[in-house]
Amino acid sequence: MIPNNNVDPALSESEVQHLPDIQFVNYCYQTFGLNRGIYNTIDQWLYDFGFRDIVSRRELTIAFLNDIQKKNGKERTGTILRFGKGGLTKQLYDFIHFPQRIFFKD
Repeated sequence: MIPNNNVDPALSESEVQHLPDIQFVNYCYQTFGLNRGIYNTIDQWLYDFGFRDIVSRRELTIAFLNDIQKKNGKERTGTILRFGKGGLTKQLYDFIHFPQRIFFKD
């Protein structure tokens, strides 16, 4: 369960990347509906892929979640972001291997 610690919505993404772990997870939950388990999976996948620096992983995590939100629309049903069986790792793989999503906005 995610504690009810709200993160200041006025923080920039660069400031968010440097928050303590629990506050970063809370930010992801409040902003994207990402629970701690999925966050841990994303973080571990990026680490295993070679992103050893925590700030780089957090930057990619936010970019990935923004991409997912953009693809699926800002409205989601329920409070938790869901990917379906195998969906998270496939979307992470596609996100990393098709980096134009990070750099180009529609």
